[in-house]
Amino acid sequence: MIFKKVFSAFFILILSFSAFSQSAKKPRKPEVFVLSTLHQFHGESKYYSFTTLSRIIEKLRPDILAVELTPADLASRREQKTKQEYQKSIFPLIDKHKYLTVALEPAEPKYSEIISLIRDSEKTLREKSPAQAEAFSLYVETLYEFLFRTWDSPRAVNSAQTDAFFEVKHSFQNALYDEKQKQGWEAWNTHFLTTILETARNNPGKLIVVTVGAEHGFWLRKNLRKHKTVSLLEAEKYLK
Repeated sequence: MIFKKVFSAFFILILSFSAFSQSAKKPRKPEVFVLSTLHQFHGESKYYSFTTLSRIIEKLRPDILAVELTPADLASRREQKTKQEYQKSIFPLIDKHKYLTVALEPAEPKYSEIISLIRDSEKTLREKSPAQAEAFSLYVETLYEFLFRTWDSPRAVNSAQTDAFFEVKHSFQNALYDEKQKQGWEAWNTHFLTTILETARNNPGKLIVVTVGAEHGFWLRKNLRKHKTVSLLEAEKYLK
């Protein structure tokens, strides 16, 4: 009887040690947090200022920052006319905390190839269907007026509701414009996604914070949820 008890205890100990060894060998999944930004409008926002953006990033304590810049602009720290969060918030944080950084936008010639698809599509619609182009422009203006009127926190900017609004906007946009619009939009975001996943593969167990304009947030979150190699940290849960 005593032998059986001792043997059972020993057997359980062996199993526990084996399970521990297996878990110790298996690296923790890399985590990804997609943080939607407002570009130059951080300067006009009381609830999501450049300072607030900096505080959020510092609180997240990323191991890696994946930023919406080309490799050349990241290396040179070129001042951004629209994406002002870089010189006013993110570049100072990189210097302060020595974050490892990754550029999300493609280098040339891919950068210009993708941008040309979108610009050509917009030009075609303006020339062939100016009334539709004007109507869409009014729709976008109205959407942003509504969002800026109802947003009251970084959490709201990064919410599922905001993601839904932008997903509808881009579904409408892709249907209204010619095929080049969708090709360009998908290619741009797919490059972001590929870069994030490659960074994650090379950095197991690390936290990657992705800073992108709000319209890219829904696409990236939706597609990152499909990849079991990473753990997506849901923004609404962490931005209280």
